[in-house]
Amino acid sequence: MLCYFGMVLKKLLVSTLATLLISTGYPMPSFADEIPNYPGIEKLTRGVENDSVKKVQKALIKLGYPIPVANGKYGPATTAAIAEFYEVQGDIDDGTVLGPKGWQAIFEAVNREESNTPVKEEGVIEEETVNKINPDQLIGEGLDAERAQKVAIVLDRAASVKGTRYRRGGTTTNGFDCSGFVLWAMKPVGVTFGRTSRDMRRETPKITKDELKVGDLVFFHNKKGTVYHVAIYAGKGKIWHARRPGLRLAKTNIYAKRVSYGRVDYNS
Repeated sequence: MLCYFGMVLKKLLVSTLATLLISTGYPMPSFADEIPNYPGIEKLTRGVENDSVKKVQKALIKLGYPIPVANGKYGPATTAAIAEFYEVQGDIDDGTVLGPKGWQAIFEAVNREESNTPVKEEGVIEEETVNKINPDQLIGEGLDAERAQKVAIVLDRAASVKGTRYRRGGTTTNGFDCSGFVLWAMKPVGVTFGRTSRDMRRETPKITKDELKVGDLVFFHNKKGTVYHVAIYAGKGKIWHARRPGLRLAKTNIYAKRVSYGRVDYNS
């Protein structure tokens, strides 16, 4: 009898919570996608083997990181994948320990991938975008005719793949990482770079914010000054970019504090 009343009380609490959330405009939580409780650093340190590590490995595999198998062993492949995941977030951890914030971020990314939930905590997303950019408009913003024609093509390409998922190592419309997206968007106009955001930083002349033009590149840096992200400048403080695991390709404002700018030569 007590068990029965306990079940009834639980259902009543859930129903009441749902009613309150709906009435106040908040989204309903997905109880099926609750993030597992953090098990503690001692279970998530390189060299251990347990079910918590296996959960993390399965999550990272879903996000496209190159872990051969989820065997529960916190070895070199898992360490490298966690370090790479941290780097995409702009952190500088070496991956030998997975802390509570990293655990939370990994499972949040997986939940967003599986539910295709739009997330706006990083930058203000511009929902309305026009696929066809008028080159004359770009000329009016200080671009010469040749650059304006080519940049219009690049921005049109970017808008055409809005909402594409982030995929580690991705260079196609099945999924992009940040540099893969830049290479794909600029390919039709004959602009190319090395494969990574760091290559692109080395290969573009550094310019100031005042010198920044539509079609140039914007680089995000971590606390050590290392580049971890690249985006295409779209004008008026906005960028097109493949953001990070769990977030879709979008046009947003430049929300990072540590950034630099690179001049793209469209006339060569």
